[in-house]
Amino acid sequence: MTRPVEWLEPWYPVRDATVRAGLECQLRLEASRRHILFGESVRLIARRSDTDDALFELSGERVAEVHLTWRKSAEPDPRWPVTAVFSSLEEWVRESMTPLHEELSTFANRRGG
Repeated sequence: MTRPVEWLEPWYPVRDATVRAGLECQLRLEASRRHILFGESVRLIARRSDTDDALFELSGERVAEVHLTWRKSAEPDPRWPVTAVFSSLEEWVRESMTPLHEELSTFANRRGG
């Protein structure tokens, strides 16, 4: 079960069961037998608003940040969809979400936005 997170832009939690089911199905479709997530039990917990990235909860408190390709079949190259697995949600927040938010905020400030 995921713990409460302060979601930082561009990430947002996904609570809609239909959206969750659709993206979980898409990941299962794209992950070939040689992909790191093939056969894993996954549960969508968040998405990025600016890309096709999604965050999935895995077994053992792990999470996976995945860049979906929207291919209608398994990807022939096991590197796709691109996936980064983190040992915990806390590690992902520290190593991925927070640095990305800071980078995008710095860029927006430089542009005057």
